[in-house]
Formats: sequence, C-alpha cells, structure tokens
Amino acid sequence: MEGMERDAVPGELCTCGRDAVVVVALHGGDMGWCGLSSELPPVLPCRFCGSWDPHRNAWGELIRCPSYRVFPIVEGSF
Repeated sequence: MEGMERDAVPGELCTCGRDAVVVVALHGGDMGWCGLSSELPPVLPCRFCGSWDPHRNAWGELIRCPSYRVFPIVEGSF
C-alpha cells in the first residue's frame, strides 16, 4: 500500500546514501529516509552509481541518483 512506512533494516539506504531509519513504500518502489535534513550534501562517491558529483536537476537542486535502490547493488554480488 502506497505511503506505508516501516523501520529500515541494516543495509537499507536513504536517497542521500546514508543508512535509512525508515522505508516508505511508494508506487515507484521503496524509498529509504535517514531522518536528516535534505539540505545536507549526499554521501560521495554516490553509493548507487559511483559518481563523485552530486546529482542535480536542471535548476541545480539536489536530486536522488537515477540508479537509487533501497539495497544498492554491491559489486560482485548476485
């Protein structure tokens, strides 16, 4: 059900790359939230694509990585 939230489990990440404290079920997939201000810079390099540059929209605002996943793909895992 969209908008339902639950406590995050170890390994689940916020869109900023920090450990998530809650995970919200959304239509486009689950999204983690760390509980910190969205004004904080993201973790670099990006934990989802490896970029050293923060992801931004055309207006320069921080956005989540297009490769974001609650559980990032770890190199060498299946």
